[in-house]
Amino acid sequence: MDVLTKEEQKMIQEFTLFNDLYMSKFFEDFNEGVELILRLILDREDLVVQEVKVQDRIINFLHHSTCLDVLAVDASGKKYNIEFQVGSFSNLPKRSRYYAGEIDHGMLEKGEEYESMEEVYVIFICDGDVMKCGHPMYHFTMKDEMGTELEDGRHVLFLNANYPGDWKLKDLMDDLKSADPEQMRYDVLKKRTEYFKKKEEGRMRVCEGMIDWYNTRNQKEREQWEEKLKLQKEEADEKLKLQKEEADEKLKLQKKEADEQFAKKMLAGGEPIEKIMEYSSLSEEEIERIRKDLG
Repeated sequence: MDVLTKEEQKMIQEFTLFNDLYMSKFFEDFNEGVELILRLILDREDLVVQEVKVQDRIINFLHHSTCLDVLAVDASGKKYNIEFQVGSFSNLPKRSRYYAGEIDHGMLEKGEEYESMEEVYVIFICDGDVMKCGHPMYHFTMKDEMGTELEDGRHVLFLNANYPGDWKLKDLMDDLKSADPEQMRYDVLKKRTEYFKKKEEGRMRVCEGMIDWYNTRNQKEREQWEEKLKLQKEEADEKLKLQKEEADEKLKLQKKEADEQFAKKMLAGGEPIEKIMEYSSLSEEEIERIRKDLG
């Protein structure tokens, strides 16, 4: 007997790899599937994936933290970040730069030479054309204006999963977009999809992932709300501090003006400077200056 509700079963059947929740469960401990995708995209049959992490969060306590959809490491130490992106392409060039930098961070141990840094690939599989130039795939590396490669080991790729024409990765893109395992061409991906869509154990794993995902989202929302309240309190405290400083400065100026008026009257009455100093906050030099101004 299936313990999932009809709504949950329907949702799972409609999931594709462009859904974060489903994607994270699909690639969890699935080196074979990530390896297939990377081999096809990079045209490298010798690529062997040794480690895969999903929803890998790179914490930065001082700056913007990063959560990577899939992070894989091959036998030679090269790192591959695969992101599934729906819409909102405008920030991807800068985002890919930031992701590559975050992946680079910590790659070198103390004393290691820069030459030992391995290549990093940031791959965005999108539901549209990021660069709007009509190509199914863009592979960027660092070059100068003459086309000379910098060879710094950084690669950024944007793939259009909805490219309408026929190209070498069309079957792969169709599989990644498909919710139905019967329509898939690659057996590795098809069998994995059948496990999550047709086997009760697989469906339960997705359902557990849904619970974890919603709990995490709620936690993130709480953290964001707490951070917002913290910022609002800090802004309010800073505003009060400035207002207090302005009020103190105003009072200080008013007292000084009152002391100066007091000093003028005392001096006009022939009172000694020592007595004026005793009953005001003015220094001897300030009182002497007022006396000279009075002539």
